[in-house]
Amino acid sequence: MANVRVFFATNRNHQPQNKKEVFGKGFNPDGVAALRFGYADFRPDPKSPSLETLHVYPDILDEPDIRKTGGGQFMEDLRQAMAKGPRCDTLVFIHGFNVSFTGALQAGALLAQSVTVGDHPLNIVVFSWPSDGSAVPWMSYYSDREDARVSGPAIARAFLKFRDFVLALNAEDYCQRRVHLLAHSMGNYVLRNALQSLLHKDSSSLTRLFDQILMAAPDEDDDCFEHDDKLRLLPRIGRQVTVYFNPNDKGLTISDKTKANPDRLGSDGPRLVDLLPKKVELVDCRVVAGDADPFVEHSYYIRSQALADDMSAVMEDRLLEEIPNRKWIERSRAWRLGQETGIKSAQPPRPVAPDNPDA
Repeated sequence: MANVRVFFATNRNHQPQNKKEVFGKGFNPDGVAALRFGYADFRPDPKSPSLETLHVYPDILDEPDIRKTGGGQFMEDLRQAMAKGPRCDTLVFIHGFNVSFTGALQAGALLAQSVTVGDHPLNIVVFSWPSDGSAVPWMSYYSDREDARVSGPAIARAFLKFRDFVLALNAEDYCQRRVHLLAHSMGNYVLRNALQSLLHKDSSSLTRLFDQILMAAPDEDDDCFEHDDKLRLLPRIGRQVTVYFNPNDKGLTISDKTKANPDRLGSDGPRLVDLLPKKVELVDCRVVAGDADPFVEHSYYIRSQALADDMSAVMEDRLLEEIPNRKWIERSRAWRLGQETGIKSAQPPRPVAPDNPDA
């Protein structure tokens, strides 16, 4: 079986002499918004893909032609993969709290093996910010929260590089493929700060950069879609936003205790569903989250066939009412993924007994 390639962009510090972690826990010494690009090839495995090779593009400064920079070379190789390779669309992935650089790439490799658009696998681009990758919950959470906030401008810069690269393409070089975005956990807080950085740089920069935006177990305030200084304007940069939440998510307890704010978007969904932008959809994952992550029920975006099937259906642009393994729950204005019996794969939902309409 062929290796799985995962592209990456990062604002971490480059440490080429460290064979175990080529990018470390700190920021790029050239600045928190300074970016390096590359790709990693993994030997495929459904549980633990193993890193085979890692390539970092050269850091070329003071080059006015974006196509000749390291970022330009990265985007051209990605464009070629989208235009001519077996993988068609691209999914950009922003990881969450307590993830090392290699761990982020490995999660990207798992996504590359599980999510598809039609019969085609996806190209995966991981944006890795300096999450501690530490097991000290409270201390590393505080550190990661601040690093996530500071990393927003780096993501914004990467988005603008992507926009400028696309605008510079000739008509015949445009591959007619789509780019999607997935943020997990605290990666959604990084996304919020990237959005605010885009607004600060240029309010007109909120153009549609992505097709589908997926928010998995978002460590975000449950009122984030009510305020311009949070995520209310997020739908402007995508065609549709899907929020995956789980009331049994124990991983968000750390956020609850350290921020003294128990109301997280990833736990119970948004505070006021009537005020949601019309492009935002909600998916309750409580039935299937434990299948992939039985102890914490927070990292269910990977290793869950139900989630992989659902995200694939969303990125395929299936009609909402035709996505299998979902049930509409009127009182919460959300889709519930799976049935109470715990269906793991995307099969049509079973009939529900009249005395249990919300099963």
